[in-house]
Amino acid sequence: MKTVTFSVNLIVLLFISTFLFANDNLEKKGNVKGQIIDQNDGSPVGYATVSLNNKDNISIGGGLTDDAGQFRIKNVPYGTYTLIVQFVGYNTLQKELKVNAPSVDVGQIKIGENVEQLEEVEVRAEKTSIERSIDKKVVNVSDAMIAEGNSVSEVLQTIPEISVGSDGAISLRGESNVRVLIDGKPSQIDPAQIFQTLPAGSIEKIEVITNPSAKYDPDGLSGIINVITKKDKMKGLNGSANIGAGTGEKYNGYLGLNYRIKKFNFFGQGSYGENRFENQKDLRRIYSDSSIPSFDQKGDNIRNGRYYNTKLGADYFLDSTNTITFYAELWDWKGGEENFFTNNNIQGDQIIFSQKEYGNQNNRASGQSFSLNHRKEFKKGVLESDAFYNGGTSDFSTSSTLEQDSSRNSSVGTDANWNYASLKVDYSHKINDKSSLETGYKGELLDASAQISNNLGGVINNYSYDYDQYINSVYGSYSIALGSYSIKAGLRGEVATIDGTVKTESGQDTTYSINYASLFPTLHVQKKMGEFNTVGVSYSRRINRPSIFNMLPIEQRSNSSTVSVGNPNLQPSYTNSISFDHSYNKNKLGLNTSVYLRHSTDIIRNVSRYDSVEDVTVYTWANLGSSMTGGASISANYQIAKWWNIDANLNLFYLDIQDENEEFTVPQDANPINWTAKLNTRFTLPKNFTLQIMGRYAGQQYDAQNITQPTYALNLAVKKAILKRKGNISFKIDDIINSGFTKDVYGRDFQEQTYYLQERPVYRLSFSYAFGGQFQGRKARKLHSSGGMN
Repeated sequence: MKTVTFSVNLIVLLFISTFLFANDNLEKKGNVKGQIIDQNDGSPVGYATVSLNNKDNISIGGGLTDDAGQFRIKNVPYGTYTLIVQFVGYNTLQKELKVNAPSVDVGQIKIGENVEQLEEVEVRAEKTSIERSIDKKVVNVSDAMIAEGNSVSEVLQTIPEISVGSDGAISLRGESNVRVLIDGKPSQIDPAQIFQTLPAGSIEKIEVITNPSAKYDPDGLSGIINVITKKDKMKGLNGSANIGAGTGEKYNGYLGLNYRIKKFNFFGQGSYGENRFENQKDLRRIYSDSSIPSFDQKGDNIRNGRYYNTKLGADYFLDSTNTITFYAELWDWKGGEENFFTNNNIQGDQIIFSQKEYGNQNNRASGQSFSLNHRKEFKKGVLESDAFYNGGTSDFSTSSTLEQDSSRNSSVGTDANWNYASLKVDYSHKINDKSSLETGYKGELLDASAQISNNLGGVINNYSYDYDQYINSVYGSYSIALGSYSIKAGLRGEVATIDGTVKTESGQDTTYSINYASLFPTLHVQKKMGEFNTVGVSYSRRINRPSIFNMLPIEQRSNSSTVSVGNPNLQPSYTNSISFDHSYNKNKLGLNTSVYLRHSTDIIRNVSRYDSVEDVTVYTWANLGSSMTGGASISANYQIAKWWNIDANLNLFYLDIQDENEEFTVPQDANPINWTAKLNTRFTLPKNFTLQIMGRYAGQQYDAQNITQPTYALNLAVKKAILKRKGNISFKIDDIINSGFTKDVYGRDFQEQTYYLQERPVYRLSFSYAFGGQFQGRKARKLHSSGGMN
């Protein structure tokens, strides 16, 4: 029944879209035609941009001339307009035109060449590192040196307010529950794992949205991080490529091609990344009961990952106001770990038992995505419909083998598959020059299943797991400009259902269901104070939904001393977030500051306890009480000299967790003040050389049962521009110094400390090259393939 309802919604929405498209305007209209020719030799000028602008200089129609230089603009309301003709290498022509008949023929229009045009022009622009709008900020990374030869995870490390752990886990403003998207789309595989192998050279920019407007999904307590891959939109054949290699079997490559001709824009891209890290991992567990021997585990960890994807697609411009985009993507990811440990049981100062342990984890996933998008531009609005599908399979296995105690040997095999589909319809309408309205609908469904086999000491238990999630949401927002103020208020409402069923061979099945309806209000107010200062305040309500495997009530052992099990009783967590922001940009200085506050209820945290019967630490998920996070972030960009630029960020935040069952929080003397700092400085040197130094530091941090000790790292990069500045060779040293990763876990009857030191330093060499492309003077057109969240 739910699937039927979802399908009906799709049909109704597509019908509405088609109806609006067909009934754009019922006013009295005429058609305009003509021909554009070269004033010197009279030859036709093909693919020039022709547009009609009204008295407010807003385009009401237009398009490209054909091979014969002819154009036709249909359905133009009667009135007086400005006809604008543009083409690369020619002067822009503007001519007043009256439309007062069913057919208006302007005849031949001559345009002249721009005599100041150079035979070859290199257009180079330094983008502002951080660009702010009323509801998000955009970090431009396409030209960043750190983006060449590294992974996306390493680029995220350099961005203000974002932290990436040694295991790849991503957090925003101190909160690990953040919505991470790739080109505006969700991934059914943890993006943190993909980003450790996805080449950063394939990334154009990263959007960071701490208080998203009502148009965006409310998932993620701390906000949204949207990673946007590169796309090219210039005329002709153009693209970019990069390849890199690092010590210790680290390789990556990217190729992006774009071909734009007439009404078509074809694009394709492929990326490959492979990383292997040899690490040190030490664990020590001490129990409250002194009669229980402490557990000490030391050894080596080898972590590896490989990811590749291929995307092909096309934009088709029906006319000057209609664009259809389709793309298909295939991807494959493989990750794993090998552990070689020595396990010691210690009583006092004496080792009473010791044995070797070998652990192995493998995860292989592959899938495909399809997207169909239609964008229609009206005189005062834009209607966009987007259908998306993602499906795939995953094979995850883990095993642990002990040298002497085979009864504790274990292995787990999980075969999973999923089908995810969504439909979005968004409409924005400009009421007048000062106000606008946005509204839309989104429907999502996720159908997933898994077959799980647990083997403990030769005893095998098999399970099947079925999971279904349905979400339907609608939103509306209103924007208005009042003098120097910009205000945007919105409301999103959604109805969601989550159903899960676990079946066992013994017939002891487990089922759970979560049904809820929620409202998510948002508010953004921004004030322009003079030419250089902008201040604002924003508010949003957000949600953290229990994930599919966090609710799976099946014990799965990753090694002989650790068991993980999900919690089917988990409930969604909600947060209310408010932020006060200020930005200052004048000449060589850019300064952005934020003061924020978040209050969350029923927070979901990974918690642990010791099982004395099985002699293992059990990790599970639980709804704790409420949390309060307050903080301040300061980011600055300053050009000290033409050859010296510096970026700095300081993020200071306070975390207070009120645990209702008083079981899973750290000791009272834990420091609730957490802070991180980043410094990135770049020197432009003679002979087309650039030097970049990047350092970061994170002070002691705590969350629920965990305390993470301070960490720090330092990177160095040198780049030389070659081939008329179209190519670059880069050499980097990652983790010249690195403190490692120390984490303390405080259980009710035990304390555990893990020290993790990643391979260092890593030397990387990379080459990048951009080729082809010709700017064309057609009206800027948003292409769906850009992946931005607009």
